Amino acid sequence: MKRLCFLSPDLDHARKVVVDLKDNGIPEKHIYAVAKYGIALEDLPDTGPEADDFLAGYERGIALGGTAGIFAGLTALAFPPTGIIVGGGLVLLLGLLGAGVGGMMTGLAGAAFPSSRLKQFEEAIDQGKILIMVDVPKMISKSLNYSSKIWIRMSVSRALNRLQN
Repeated sequence: MKRLCFLSPDLDHARKVVVDLKDNGIPEKHIYAVAKYGIALEDLPDTGPEADDFLAGYERGIALGGTAGIFAGLTALAFPPTGIIVGGGLVLLLGLLGAGVGGMMTGLAGAAFPSSRLKQFEEAIDQGKILIMVDVPKMISKSLNYSSKIWIRMSVSRALNRLQN
């Protein structure tokens, strides 16, 4: 899935855009709305996994922990401790253990911070705008990336026209 993001000027506009997106075949589970603290997003879809950096931290931790575990296993294989027979299974075990521990530790640390992906929209959100994020299939976004952006702009302009009428 590819995430397309755009800002909505207010809550009424965001509601109309979400309704328009649903009417055009985008399921609600692929639509997310983010607003500043204090704005009630009662009927709008929530941010889901985008609220914090748990997933980003978890992914980095798996890579770093797995690498460290494999390195430790290879070191134990090259310089075996006295009295212990070390084989290739230990390298695999330490790699998996390192990936698991590293993923959980950095994921939990990342959960304490707001999402770094939303940093570019932070100022606009603080001004009261609402960020709408839509997940579309990569296949569609690759072949129709330009068309998708035009479709979202048309969806926004249709919602604006409804607000004005």
